Amino acid sequence: MEVSELGPGLVERLEQLSTCPLCGGPFQDPVLLACEHSFCRACLARRWGAPPGPGDTDTAPPTVCPCCSLPCPRRSLRSNVRLAVEVRISRGLREKLAEPGARTGRRRGGRIPTMGCQDPHGEDVRKTWRRLDATKPKPAESDEDIPEDYPVVKNMLHRLTADLTLDPSTAHRRLLVSPDGRSVCLAPPGTPAPPDGPARFDQLPAVLGAQGFRAGRHCWEVETAGGTSSGESSGEEDNRESRYAVGAAGESVRRKGRVGLCPAGAVWAVEGRGGRLWALTAPEPTPLGGGRPPPRRIRVDLDWERGRVAFYDGRSLDLLFAFQASGSLGECVFPLLCTRDPRTPLRIVPADG
Repeated sequence: MEVSELGPGLVERLEQLSTCPLCGGPFQDPVLLACEHSFCRACLARRWGAPPGPGDTDTAPPTVCPCCSLPCPRRSLRSNVRLAVEVRISRGLREKLAEPGARTGRRRGGRIPTMGCQDPHGEDVRKTWRRLDATKPKPAESDEDIPEDYPVVKNMLHRLTADLTLDPSTAHRRLLVSPDGRSVCLAPPGTPAPPDGPARFDQLPAVLGAQGFRAGRHCWEVETAGGTSSGESSGEEDNRESRYAVGAAGESVRRKGRVGLCPAGAVWAVEGRGGRLWALTAPEPTPLGGGRPPPRRIRVDLDWERGRVAFYDGRSLDLLFAFQASGSLGECVFPLLCTRDPRTPLRIVPADG
């Protein structure tokens, strides 16, 4: 992932990844369950209660994950050493950003803090990540080199990035999904239209992801490399037309007829229109970015249990907008891509991109 001007947006994202879902604070001695969710060891012990004594096995309630409710035997718990290191790095990064005149490094024009940090066992972080098979960074020789902590931070940002594809059976008949399932665009004139089906959108030029989420935290990036600015519009009518929208949709979203592009319609999305980015709120869209052109990469961050769908600039990681429900999202949620302009194909960035 190319990075520029990493700063408060980066720290906010790292702190989200380092937050326990039960206590809302930084992980303390995190443990990993069989379902891959993590919690503070003490928080999980309070939630599950004391372990049963001898002879009480039959009467003890089953232990389940507080997030997804899947059965998780106590014996399946294991320390999440990698996450403990990430929490430590997140704290150190905030401290470094708070220091006046903090030393910085550069990567392709961007500035990111460098720091020396130790893991919970007093071992240097770089040694710890070598032990965990992280890629060893090249030594920094000048401000133009990659800082030594960058590979670790990059790993943290991509820890929850889902490797997604699109579901052609949901795509509007005018849309064309690429053979690898990652890109969608308007089909060229004369392209044979596929047969209709109950899952296919018939009015909204949209497509859903092939993978949906019923629990946990997940993120993905969408690239709008073919997008154009408002100065390239062909006229006022073109500016009123939606060029593209990216975000997430619940499985209850309408496939036939008019689709309500707002949370009440099970859609949480931002829209590129008229050279600007808009959050699709109700009753009216909310303009974003202070009139600046939309970013070429938009990062979608889904926190199912907390009912939060947030959007970040894929380069700077600055928060663009966040939808917040009063509770969990309550249904399976899928990535949503929508495009009306042949000049604006959309592409889901691979998890290693």
